[in-house]
Amino acid sequence: MTANNDMTGFAALTKLLMALTVSVASLCTTDLYALGILIILELICAVIMGGGKTLWKGIGALVIFAVILAFIQLIFSTPLFLSLGSAYKMFIMAVSLLILVATTPTQTITASLVKQCRLPYDYAFMITAVLRFVPDLLKESKEVRQAQACRGFHPSKNPVRRIVDYMMILKPMVFKAISRSENMAISLSLRGFADKGKRTFMSSTKLHTSDYTVLLLNLCICVAAVKYF
Repeated sequence: MTANNDMTGFAALTKLLMALTVSVASLCTTDLYALGILIILELICAVIMGGGKTLWKGIGALVIFAVILAFIQLIFSTPLFLSLGSAYKMFIMAVSLLILVATTPTQTITASLVKQCRLPYDYAFMITAVLRFVPDLLKESKEVRQAQACRGFHPSKNPVRRIVDYMMILKPMVFKAISRSENMAISLSLRGFADKGKRTFMSSTKLHTSDYTVLLLNLCICVAAVKYF
């Protein structure tokens, strides 16, 4: 039996296009009400599409980061509406990507990029590989912090010194990332990644009525938010 879509009930292309339209709409407006509508739209999509605790933890972290971003800009005398606007835009684009990654298998994203977007497989694989490694890197950073804490590492309270201290976390992560990339290169070579023959995918990328309905509704909301606010 072939899976129609992924666990959310929507095709990968649907979520790709939704993430793209919402991100473009956020860049096309500076109105805080319009940006607020786009944020509400994304949160509704997050509820509908699921994603579990990982998605909502990520959204919570992005909320904190957006607040910090706005606060930093206010410190440097940036007007309030511009500070909030840039924080909103960062949040919107990051959440759209987070929803895509948290609710869609990378294999399905690759199949959609190749079969429906006509993107060469090499480029599609590169994009999805980056998306796949984002959660892995976040998990590894937590493990490295815990390992360093067990060895007596505690970041300094001084902001400048803290940046230097975090090099103790970044160095192991860089080395692990290099090792991971080398292992992947060897694995891909052994599996015939360079073969230019026709590729087949187990994932189904066909769009259905629900996908077209959601895409149309998403487009209407994005256009209305930009045009009428």
